[in-house]
This record gives sequence, C-alpha cells and structure tokens, in this order.
Amino acid sequence: MEKINLGYSIKNIPIPNETTYLNKLVEKIEAVIKRMRWKTISFMKEDEDENQTIPERYGLKSEKTPKQQEELKAFESDLIQLVKEIKFRRVKNNFQKKLAQDLKMINCSQKTVTAADKTTNMYRLEKVEYQKLLRDSITTTYKKASPKLEHRINTAGKKFAKDKNLLDKMEVNARNDCFITLKDHKENFLNSPKTRLINPAKNEIGRISKVILDKINKELIEKLNINQWKSTASVLDWFKTIDNKQDCKFIVFDIEQFYPSIQESVLMKALEFANKHTKILKKDIDVIRHSRRSLLFNQGETWVKREEENFDVTMGAYDGAEVCELVGIYLQSLIGEKYNNNDFGLYRDDGLAAFRNVSGPESERIKKDFTKIFKENHLNIEISCNLKIVNYLDVTLNLSDGSYRPYHKPNEELMYVHSESNHPPTIIKQLPLSVEQRLRTLSSSKEIFKEAAKDYQEALERSGYKHILKYEDNSGEKKNQKRHRQRNIIWFNPPYSKSVTTNVGSYFLKLVEKHFPKHNKLHKIFNKNTMKVSYSCMPSVKSSVSKHNKRILKKENGETNNNEPVKTCNCPRDTECPLDNCCFEKDMQYSAEVTTDLPNYGTKVYKGICSTTWKDRFANHKQSFNNEKYDTETALSAEIWKIK
Repeated sequence: MEKINLGYSIKNIPIPNETTYLNKLVEKIEAVIKRMRWKTISFMKEDEDENQTIPERYGLKSEKTPKQQEELKAFESDLIQLVKEIKFRRVKNNFQKKLAQDLKMINCSQKTVTAADKTTNMYRLEKVEYQKLLRDSITTTYKKASPKLEHRINTAGKKFAKDKNLLDKMEVNARNDCFITLKDHKENFLNSPKTRLINPAKNEIGRISKVILDKINKELIEKLNINQWKSTASVLDWFKTIDNKQDCKFIVFDIEQFYPSIQESVLMKALEFANKHTKILKKDIDVIRHSRRSLLFNQGETWVKREEENFDVTMGAYDGAEVCELVGIYLQSLIGEKYNNNDFGLYRDDGLAAFRNVSGPESERIKKDFTKIFKENHLNIEISCNLKIVNYLDVTLNLSDGSYRPYHKPNEELMYVHSESNHPPTIIKQLPLSVEQRLRTLSSSKEIFKEAAKDYQEALERSGYKHILKYEDNSGEKKNQKRHRQRNIIWFNPPYSKSVTTNVGSYFLKLVEKHFPKHNKLHKIFNKNTMKVSYSCMPSVKSSVSKHNKRILKKENGETNNNEPVKTCNCPRDTECPLDNCCFEKDMQYSAEVTTDLPNYGTKVYKGICSTTWKDRFANHKQSFNNEKYDTETALSAEIWKIK
C-alpha cells in the first residue's frame, strides 16, 4: 500500500477533448428538448380538467420520449445546429498540463488508486491487495445469493412501480459493482487496514421510499421537538442555547457500522413509533420494506446480507440516510423517556449530549443507559464521557469558555478546486467567498477566525487564489430576505469547458427570444423568465480515477468468472454485424438517416446516445418501427410512423 499525494483536489476538472465535449453537449440538448416537448404538450391540452388531481410523481422524470411538436421544430433545428458551430481553442496553463500528466501516469499504472473514507488521502494498491480487502469486506456481512433472487426482487419492484403509476419513470435495478474506501483515520491503519464497503447497486424503489421517509422524518422532528441535526450550523444553534456551559460536561458517542447494523425488527419498531405521531399508509410501509431488498454485485457474482437475506440498508441506497434518520429519531425518543430531549442530539451516526452538574458516577450511569438502549436495538456505540472539549463534525466545541472553532482531522490536508480547473467561472469566483463564510460561521470570535484562517489561507493560495480571508461581524445586521415567487423554470445545462470559445448560453437564450416572441402562443411558457441557463461540469479527476480502477479490476485476458471469453457480438453467422462484431459496445453516439419516396421530403438525420449496448438500442428502435403502440418511444420512431 503506497500513499500518494497529487498535491491538489481530485474534484479538479481537466480540459476534455472535442469529441467528449460534443457528446456531452448533445446529451444536454436532447434533455432540454425533451423537457420543452412535455411542457408544450401539457400547455396545448385544451381538454385538461383544471380540477384534476395530479398523481404523486416523487420527483421522478418520465423515461418516455415525447412526440415531436410542430411548434418546436424550427427551434430544435437551430439548437441542434449549435453542435456544428461549436468552436474550440487550445488552452495552455501549467495546472492543466500537470492534470494531463498525472492522469496519463494513473492510466498507465497497473495498480488501483483508492480514496480514503474521511480524508483527502489516496492509496495505490496492487490489484490482488485491493481484491483481498474488498473480498474480506464483502464476506464479513454478505453471502452468495441464489440465482433467482434478483429476478424476484425486480419483479416485485415492477409491481410497486405499476401501483404508483411510475413504470415509465423507473429503470431496472442496476448491476453496479461494489467498491471500498479506506479508513485511514483509524488507529494502526497501515498494519490492519479498515475499509468501508460502498454498494452503488441501488434498489430503484428506494427513490420512492426516500420521498416517503423524508416527509415522515420532517413531521416527527417538528412534533417531537428533538435534535436531529442536518448540518454543523444546526449543532452550533443547539450549543449556543446551553445555559451555564461551564457547569456542563459533554458525552459524545458514535454508532458503529450504523447502516449495515440496522435490522428489520428495529426499522419496523421505528415505523410503528412514527405511525403514532403521523399517519403512514400500509402501502408506503411495503414500499419502504421492499427498498431494503438490496443485492450486492462484484465481478459477476451476486451477494446478499448474511443475517437478513431480504433486508439491507446500504451506504449507496437512495433512501439509506433517511432510514438512518428515522431509526435515530426512534432511538432518541427512547433516550428522551429518561432524559431531556434538548440535552442531546444526533447527526446520522454521531451523537452528542451535554449534561449539567453530573459527577463521575452519574456520567458512568448515563453511559450505561445509552449503551443499553442501543444494545437492545442491536447497535453498538463507542462513547466517551466527562469531556469539556469535543471535536464534533467539523467544529471544536468548548464548554469551559463557550467558544467554538473550525476543526479538520490532523492527517487531512486542506485542498480546494484550483483556480485554473475547468470549472464554470461562477464556481471559481465563489469558492474563496464560501470558505470565508464557512470560517465565520464556525468561529465564535474574530481572534479564533484569524487563528483558524491561516491554514485555509495557505490552502487557497496553493490552489491559485489571491483572495484574503477577512472577518466581518454581520451578527447585528438584519438580513432583508425578500420572498421570491417560485417559477416553473426549464433549465438548459450545457457543459462548460475553457477550450470552447462559442458562448453556448447566449446562443440558447437568443434562440428562445427568436422563436418565441411576445405574439407567439408559446411565449407564456418559453421566455427569459422561464428558460434559464446553468453550466454543468465535465468529468473530474475523481471520475477518471474511478474508470481506471474499473478497467484494472476487470478479469485479465477478457475472461469472466466462469473463464469464458467476454462476448462482443452475438449476431448469427449468416448475418453481417452492423458494428463489425462489436455490437455489445456501450456509451455510444449514433445517427440515423430517414429517406422516403414522398415528394419534397429529402433526408432527415437523427442523433442519439445510448448508455446500454448498441445491440439493445438497435432492437428497441426496430420494435418501435414495427409496432405502432411504441410510436412515441423516440423522435425517430415518431417520424417513421408519421411517414407511414
């Protein structure tokens, strides 16, 4: 295991090549056109009942492709023309040159680059060493799953999506391989490395469960008046309300392996408790329970939780944090039966309490009470008592003098996005200001701010910023917070790159103004107030490192776990493959030309991007051409059936 230090944050973005940028731009253009079509269809519906109840969509977007609208054709044609008119330039700066060299070095290496769990450190591991740590982490809590289990889970998920009328908005559960991060902040890390297992194979029904649980948690926190903290700022608000701080002592505790340690019985107790304070429908409980049916994938193998096969709270789940918050609220209610709710609080798996005038024996009794409550719910905690100063989240709290100051782990090097990173200019401009604001929030006085700012000032200077951190006391000023009316806005999110000289945002807004003037019937929904531009980011160094690791961890010589060669094509021998025996390729951009004998038609070209294999996308297109019930699946199929 070799610790590496790139000397900058892996959130930095390198300059992409022209093809990568154009592919991303096409993707964003397709997305905004799709949203505009749906908006137009909804606006043009004359027979829509205004009193009609709109079903809950849980924030999910439709996967269907809307029909091409006559009113948008000219706009779409001009917008697609933007791709051809993009102009590039060569960007020269030392930082981007270093990024390119480092990425080349990483990609040429045969070792994985694994990030630390709670620090900015990274470690280079041999493939065998990484796989051993990963395997050990998996086998600790998982066992091999039966082949039919995945099919049963997907079938049940489809039923829930159908009941919620969300079949067109949800995908099949993805088979994303798990990975690990390293807990280098733990003691004796180099001799006995500890890891955190991340499962990105999310149960799609968890997207529904997340909305349901978030609503339940908000109502419980409001009604029960407990401290379920969401940020450091809320912790500081609680700390400031403690009277006679010098007479108090802290108790700080950490729930060990909180996510994977939650059992189904504990979650059901939490839901029963919540149902006493807010109404929870049985079908919503069924959705939450199904979302816990998660599988873990690694190198083609399927794994399931060892103790509870049909129950797992994974780190990567859509609703994992909300489940932990609900269980946390339930545990706090149990503690609240014996102690004052305002004396303690919880942020995910980190707890903090402050008790007044407690002796040593009393602290030990409180410690035993806390430990017993968590133990009865199959959870273990590490707890420390009789503390006057604690480091909690990213702040140090001091009861002796009532002060608080910023905190970062001793082995963590402060790093920020470089001023010459390929980020949108707004982000680069605001970064030092946001650092300054954060330090002011976490510092109880000007003196503490100045002392803490030294490390952060050096980090900003290393990242190419010239901004000087200053302390301004705004506590006495009343903020004039205007109430802004929420608008239904359609956002166009073109990718940003320093190498692009074309003003993409201005081009888009001029097209909106040109095609939807005041006399146009669609001006009401497409104008400068309802159409906005916000640049998105290209893939970062972190993304490139992740791709490198996936490539290294693939089986050597193109073999699977069954020692069978990886198939790149399955076309019949007597049929010519449309992609030279590579029809299983993924993440491709493709185009289709449509011609017909109809007069004055000419040739039309459609472009698309597929994240699935080309073979699957080609089959879906053929189905939409031959079966009229799929005529609206894509813009291409809509055109084919229009001709027919």
